Amino acid sequence: MTELAPEALLPDFSDFSTPLLSSVQPVSFAETQARAASAILRLNTASKSCPALLLSGYPGVNYEKIIIDLIDDCPEPFNNSFDLCYTENLDNPFKPIWLKLKPGSGIEFCDLLDEMLKLLRLHLDAEAVVKKILKKQNNDQKIEQYLTDLSAHVAQELPFTHPILVNLMIDQDGEQPPVIYARDLTWRSLFGSINYVTEQGSVYSNHHLLEPGLVREANGGYLIIPVDELLMKPTLWFKLHNALSTGYLDWSSPEDTPPQTPFFHPEATPLDIKLILVGDRISMADFNLIDNEFAEKTFLRTDLVTEFPYDEESSALFVGLLSTIRQHLSLLDFDESAIKELMRFSCRLCEHQRLLSFHQTQLEALMQLANSIAKEQGVEVVTVAHIKAALAEQEHRLNYIVELSDQGIVDEQILLQTEGEVVGQINGLSVIQIMGHPYDFGEPVRLTATVHMGDGDVADIERKAELAGHIHAKAMMIIHGYLSTLFGTENPSPLSANLVFEQSYSEIDGDSAALTGLCALLSALAQQPIYQHLSVTGAVDQFGNVQPVGGLNEKIEGFFRVCSIQGFNNKQGVVIPASNQLQLILSDEVVDAVKKGKFHIYPVTHVEEAVELLMGCPAGSIDDPNSLFGRIRHRLDELERPSERNGLLSTVLHRFRSLVGLA
Repeated sequence: MTELAPEALLPDFSDFSTPLLSSVQPVSFAETQARAASAILRLNTASKSCPALLLSGYPGVNYEKIIIDLIDDCPEPFNNSFDLCYTENLDNPFKPIWLKLKPGSGIEFCDLLDEMLKLLRLHLDAEAVVKKILKKQNNDQKIEQYLTDLSAHVAQELPFTHPILVNLMIDQDGEQPPVIYARDLTWRSLFGSINYVTEQGSVYSNHHLLEPGLVREANGGYLIIPVDELLMKPTLWFKLHNALSTGYLDWSSPEDTPPQTPFFHPEATPLDIKLILVGDRISMADFNLIDNEFAEKTFLRTDLVTEFPYDEESSALFVGLLSTIRQHLSLLDFDESAIKELMRFSCRLCEHQRLLSFHQTQLEALMQLANSIAKEQGVEVVTVAHIKAALAEQEHRLNYIVELSDQGIVDEQILLQTEGEVVGQINGLSVIQIMGHPYDFGEPVRLTATVHMGDGDVADIERKAELAGHIHAKAMMIIHGYLSTLFGTENPSPLSANLVFEQSYSEIDGDSAALTGLCALLSALAQQPIYQHLSVTGAVDQFGNVQPVGGLNEKIEGFFRVCSIQGFNNKQGVVIPASNQLQLILSDEVVDAVKKGKFHIYPVTHVEEAVELLMGCPAGSIDDPNSLFGRIRHRLDELERPSERNGLLSTVLHRFRSLVGLA
């Protein structure tokens, strides 16, 4: 089989050229989000029947900054903002009323109202002031009626509940719509509250003791709420949903805190809000469960996209984003070699040679580390050496667990061979993920298969010990399907087998060991040894086709690490699915070893190719006695003869048609 050349192990950026990052026009992350921009634009023009926009992102994203940028970039942002004040209801002081004012006019309205009151109390003509107020408020009918009632109230010398007539609750500038990002939500912070005063044993409230809350502050603009906040306090969501549905927000209290003055009921506030709920996909799924009706009604949904196919347009956006990060964090300049190394890092995040990750948090972290190293060295420009030094530092800080794992190889407590030949033993590739730790790493594992006289069953030890997940169990069933198809006959099989992951003491899952386990079984059945200098990963289907797996780079680097500990013999390498080639973004150490012929990477498309690499002989046909498959068929035929087995299988001939099965 043809092994991969060193050039195939890394992404190719030979067509990219940018001298310095400072020469690139900055691009914000929001400018890369065409889907989200389209959703915001449609949200702006949607009718009130559109309850919200659901924006799915990822941990660490700055939703507030992105949404504000998206709104700023809209040709016509939604802006129905207004100033809001509450004033005494002159007919019923227990029911203060709201007045909607033109945005930015609230302070002037209060001043003119004071002037009007002074004239009225002096029994002077205030008609000019009234006309001025109405003109500035576009002859609003509710304001006109209030001014009429106020004039009559003063003329009758009736009292007021508070010396200051108006509580200017919301004062907007009018030029930009309010964009409120809600954090640390409580009923009071989100919906406002009625405060109370106790005087001589009596409890009372008035319009000046009303607090608006974030929903009223966002009126006429945008309210952004993390879904996680609502998942922790679902009652907040149902209250908000009801307010948005009716178009009014009342002043009710939570059920567990009844109002202290039950007769005090301020008028419900009219709402005109564009709601944006943000969170990752898991949070969105949980949110849909608590309010399925809302989920069905919400037709505006979109995702923040961080992975883009590498081309001229996306590479320009990527470098523009780097330029923005550099300016925002006041970093040194980055030369072309550093930019290309950041692009390589970006591809590694995507696990794809032709995809770039725009994960801003990750890029910012690496750029800051490299910038710090460059400053320590007293240089003016960050180069590839500084990027690699930053990555090496991060690796050193996080790989203590890897060192502990490697110590088991050094002390020969973990039994792995990287040379020689053994029947029924093979090196598999796995990825270790530790909860609470951001560092995934590859760790080879030894699989062994044994066969014995029996009833044709294959015992998956991991599954029987309840150390295997459902996907692993499925993979073992697929192995059974392949072997049944290949070697199944009208007569039952005389052999049973055991398959085990040696020295594995925690739960395993996934189908990436299917090819590994299948080759181990074939080796045990044919009594053909497997080369221990090779390690294998890959899923298979029931026809023996090798399918792609995840975590490929970590797996390869994990086996390479073990080979470096035990010593290279220039034959070691890995067998991988051919369909995984674009996922290869390997470390410089592995690439250099491949260049020097010390390490090898072999892509395969079918189990037969893997057999030839691992056992040094062709898989062949079951009808060819000189091939591996033919030898297995011949062995089974010999064992199936009742005269040679002294009738041992005569009682189980009816039980199965294939060699293997799962308990």
